[in-house]
Amino acid sequence: SETQRDFKVGDRVEKTGGSYSAKGTIVSSFRTRNGLQRYVFEFDNPGGLLHIFQGGQLRPIPVQTTSGTAPDWE
Repeated sequence: SETQRDFKVGDRVEKTGGSYSAKGTIVSSFRTRNGLQRYVFEFDNPGGLLHIFQGGQLRPIPVQTTSGTAPDWE
């Protein structure tokens, strides 16, 4: 079974594991015909490149609060 995280369109995330890591934005999400959740990830670099990942391959990027204290998660 897959490790899943739930993301929304617009969430800033990082692709982790495998042979590379990358930062980007979730631009779409859908379920496969087998009911598995997938996310369309738009890379920051190179800009515009899209790839489909499962939730377990992604993690949220922490967002600094305006007070400069501990980060919030998107």
